[in-house]
Amino acid sequence: KQWYQRRVAITAGAADNITYTCIAGAPNATKDVTVDCSVFANATEYFCHNPDATVANNTVGYGCGACPSGKDVDAGNCLDCNATAGDNCNTYAAPIFAFSCNNLTAKATINCTEGPVIGCFGPTKGFNGVLDAKLKAGGCGTCAGADFPNATICTDCGYENCNSGAAALVSFLAPLLALLFWLQ
Repeated sequence: KQWYQRRVAITAGAADNITYTCIAGAPNATKDVTVDCSVFANATEYFCHNPDATVANNTVGYGCGACPSGKDVDAGNCLDCNATAGDNCNTYAAPIFAFSCNNLTAKATINCTEGPVIGCFGPTKGFNGVLDAKLKAGGCGTCAGADFPNATICTDCGYENCNSGAAALVSFLAPLLALLFWLQ
């Protein structure tokens, strides 16, 4: 009976919705994607939510309403904003990632500095020339950042521990993996 009474109340107030917009979905490099959100006219606050961009590897999305809660949401990883001041209060912020790369000579994992881009480098597969010790080891960052701009001897990649020596299609897969991360 309570469910029925509640449903009647929602249906009766549906004509008095107030519509506002929030950024939603995965980030888009060229244009923010906005969605119409609505609340009942008697609501005093309207919210949008977004991930806390200071938390590494944050998987909270963008959307309407206050921050989601429940077992699948880590407390403190979400920020909400009051949309009564205007539409799209949950502006896009570049995420940061905590990641690691391989040190190929030490056969060990290196924890890299958190940042907005995941990047590892290592020697190009099949290169038979003389390699600098730093290039032979590989590490965090890009070839250019490690002073190896020559693509015939150095390869960049853009996901966790991607410079294992077996990653031949890394440059092709990096943008795809970044997109999949945000679509979670």
